[in-house]
Amino acid sequence: MIRLYSLLLLTVLSMGLIAGELVIQKTWSGIIRLQQTPFGRKPQTKPSTLTVVGDAKSYTRFLSRIPSKQISRTRPAPPNKDPLLKKPAIDFTKNTLLTIDRSAMARPVFRQIIEHQKEVVVLVEFPREFPAARPINIGTYTAALIPKTKKPVRLQLIKPSIK
Repeated sequence: MIRLYSLLLLTVLSMGLIAGELVIQKTWSGIIRLQQTPFGRKPQTKPSTLTVVGDAKSYTRFLSRIPSKQISRTRPAPPNKDPLLKKPAIDFTKNTLLTIDRSAMARPVFRQIIEHQKEVVVLVEFPREFPAARPINIGTYTAALIPKTKKPVRLQLIKPSIK
């Protein structure tokens, strides 16, 4: 019986089914300019809403998509109070930044980040979207800072909880 349990444990470990949850160190959220494809061209594959930022160059590219002004009808528009516009220093030798975009005004929510043997699975919930007007090419984002990982990251959407 003990041999059977030890064999089962060895099998599970080798399959990578035992996983550890990565701790989200910090999160940010706000509005963002959505990525666009050139006029008249459709992408061959649907772009992922998940972006893995692992170096300073891609971090700068991500920050450039955050509008400096709030989306407002007042003139002049007030400055955006997004904390990422202050460009907080992130040590990419120790951390990875994960971002989720959404073309709606309801912000995506990171529920869990699980590190398996061969990949990292990010469980994200998109809250229910209510009918509302929104600016063209503007959406929302949520960013999460996690410990550094070199494994491929896979996005898994979960259904929103009904309240």
